[in-house]
Amino acid sequence: VPRYPAIEKDIALVVDKDLQVGELKEIIKKYGKKNLESVKLFDIFIGDQVGENKKSVAYALTFRASDRTLTDEEVNKIQDKILTQLEIEAGAKLR
Repeated sequence: VPRYPAIEKDIALVVDKDLQVGELKEIIKKYGKKNLESVKLFDIFIGDQVGENKKSVAYALTFRASDRTLTDEEVNKIQDKILTQLEIEAGAKLR
């Protein structure tokens, strides 16, 4: 049983339809660094609402530090870095 609580965040992204979800997961893991405990894909949606040749993908992110309780501010900073890099490296937009 982990000693410190986790913080869970969901992100939904709009990306090109042919972009592999594994590529997005690798970017998330790379910039989540040591405090990102897990990344789980939980939804893929293709439809008119997200645009032509686009899809929406949603991930559940779990953050936890092994030595203390993370603050919302710390997690938000990490999440912002992840979102910035997803946009730069994969053209992903927050939905």
